[in-house]
Amino acid sequence: MKKLFALLATAMLAMMLVGCGGEKKEAPKADAKGDKWVVAINSTFPPFESVKEGTKEYQGVDIDIAEYLAKKMNKKIEFTDMKFASLVPTLQSGRADVIISAISPTDERMKVVDFSKPYYFPMKALICKKGANIDSMAKLKGKKAGASMGTTYAKELKAAGGIEVVELDTTPLVVQDIKNGRLAAGLFDSSQAAVFVKQNADIELHVLQGAVVKDDTFAIALPKNSKDTEKVNALLKEMRTNGELHKILVKHLGEEATKQYEAAIKDLEIAKL
Repeated sequence: MKKLFALLATAMLAMMLVGCGGEKKEAPKADAKGDKWVVAINSTFPPFESVKEGTKEYQGVDIDIAEYLAKKMNKKIEFTDMKFASLVPTLQSGRADVIISAISPTDERMKVVDFSKPYYFPMKALICKKGANIDSMAKLKGKKAGASMGTTYAKELKAAGGIEVVELDTTPLVVQDIKNGRLAAGLFDSSQAAVFVKQNADIELHVLQGAVVKDDTFAIALPKNSKDTEKVNALLKEMRTNGELHKILVKHLGEEATKQYEAAIKDLEIAKL
């Protein structure tokens, strides 16, 4: 009898709910992907992204920028490491939400993905022995200088004229020849130069001022027509104005290299907020 009464009560309640428009609705499913930010990187470019020695952890300027952005956007970050050539196809396919990996906003790439405003403006730098103070190409006249073989840096040294140019297989070899006195200086990418100076107390670097074009800058890549592009731009601007980007650069480039870099880009039109 109790069982029959319970069935009748249940049926009546169901009819009342339907009559009042109270039919049961499923709760919206949580969008797991919406809470996660898959960041594509190529971890072979210190000081921007690399694997911390002896661990599986990523480190670098881009890693810290990504983590700051993810925190501000309430996203749980997940890094996915791959060859540099695979970054854009991975973003296009939807297997990543963003690329933060020292990637430049070339016209070719901009056809298939969107980019934030640039956040880093690569400069060139001279490395010399501590105290030599070779801070310009003019001071290399009549001296021997080196660069990695076949690079634009080697070509630039030759184009300056009056410099005996030595091309070596790798940049570490150039650094070694500066340290042992076989070269007066070497020409490098300033961010790579900063890493060498952090690792060797007996050398110094001098960032050279010069033009920087859009294709040389580093920006963040997002899917075409992404609604997050303006949000990322706003956060990058925030990082530059609140000192957070400065802290990240000092952490990975060092105080002196960051100071020189920031002074060099201060008057660059392309670097203005």
